[in-house]
Amino acid sequence: RARREVALKTLRAEYRRDPESRARFRQEARVMAFLSHPNIAKVYDVHEDPEASWVVLEYVPGRSLKQVLAERGALRLGEVADILDQIAGALAHVHAQGLVHLDIKPQNLILEPNGTVKLIDFGLAQPAGRTQESINGTTFGTAAYLAPEQAGGEPVDAATDVYALGCVVYELLTAQPPFPGTGPGTIKNDVIRAHLDTPPPPPSRARPDLDLPRWVDDVVLWALAKQPTNRYRGAASFARVFRAGVNGEGIDSISTTAPMALVDVPLARRAVPTIPAARPVVASAPATAPASQPAASGRIARPAPLAAAYRAGGRAAKRGRRLRRSLWRLTVLFAAANLVLAAILYLSQGADALVGRDPVLQPGARAEVVTDQLNVRLAPDPNSPIQITLERDATVSIGGPSEPGADLVWWPVTVPRGDLTLRGYVWAEGIRAAPDRPAWVDGAMERAGGATEFVRDALRL
Repeated sequence: RARREVALKTLRAEYRRDPESRARFRQEARVMAFLSHPNIAKVYDVHEDPEASWVVLEYVPGRSLKQVLAERGALRLGEVADILDQIAGALAHVHAQGLVHLDIKPQNLILEPNGTVKLIDFGLAQPAGRTQESINGTTFGTAAYLAPEQAGGEPVDAATDVYALGCVVYELLTAQPPFPGTGPGTIKNDVIRAHLDTPPPPPSRARPDLDLPRWVDDVVLWALAKQPTNRYRGAASFARVFRAGVNGEGIDSISTTAPMALVDVPLARRAVPTIPAARPVVASAPATAPASQPAASGRIARPAPLAAAYRAGGRAAKRGRRLRRSLWRLTVLFAAANLVLAAILYLSQGADALVGRDPVLQPGARAEVVTDQLNVRLAPDPNSPIQITLERDATVSIGGPSEPGADLVWWPVTVPRGDLTLRGYVWAEGIRAAPDRPAWVDGAMERAGGATEFVRDALRL
């Protein structure tokens, strides 16, 4: 109907009749439908029939980074920084939803002609904090980009994707992964064992002919630390530190207001001083650099800029009597505002409004669309005619109990359109229950709660 180019994805023939594979395929579609980011391919629709499952995706023109590397070889530092910024943004969005991708590799990153990078293939994505889910008793992943905890069957989280992203950046800089193997006959288990036990060679040593600056070794190898806690706190931190290196910023210039904040640097590396060099160095630390040690007084040692700011803030809060009085008055003011809001809710909606229960989908409830586009169909079937297509954040009313159809769950909904009311069915994963309280009440409560926490934190200084 929209007359746009799309991509169709389906299971390979040998998996189409396997219930677990089809369930996993539908889960991938649901995960991608909940994500909305310019560097993630969009899901438009899902189609089910007895023979196969199909997902209608955004068509992404271009080549995978694997193809780009095969054609051009190693990329320039500036190009790598631009690509890393985009991938990190996509992963930050994924991680903010409590998910982990688990299959970050050049083959799943498409470079469009205009320079945009799109992350695709969420077939292994799952909630963070658990061991990797298996399919028919088998776990999947590409050996060249497998984090140690993923290979060892331990819980996976955002740090797992950071490791895989480090492998991708390593390959973009050197045209080879950290553990490429010794040849075509290399056993997959040998590569996995290297991820578990062997420190990767620094990029400058892997490709001495490229004359990579020394800071590249530190910044990339921090992402490839064997222990997840020794890696960057997130993909965005990795991108910021790499960008700082490209811009020529050194670790000795970091402050709380610098473009690259100290919190971006992995914890085990923060106490390492910068080694003087003839070219910009972000950090020059041995691979086994120790973590920061407590000072003799028993207090935690802090970098000089942070320690100075901490002491200055403490003196201002402790000695400023006027400031403390003002903060107490603000506390009382916000407490009174919370009481007024509670009274309004109680009088308008009763005691249930104060409990704070999450809204649920049920007949008569309001729901909001959570996918970029959601089709309202005439019947609970993916092959049924489309009456209207709703955009993200549009609201509908639930018209009755949910109904199963073609291995999917559907909700009957009503959609107001001027003087008319359309009735139809939508995919259950495309909507969620809308808040019962008016939006202005939620916003006011959030602002009041945030301000109260700020005052409390200030009074603790």
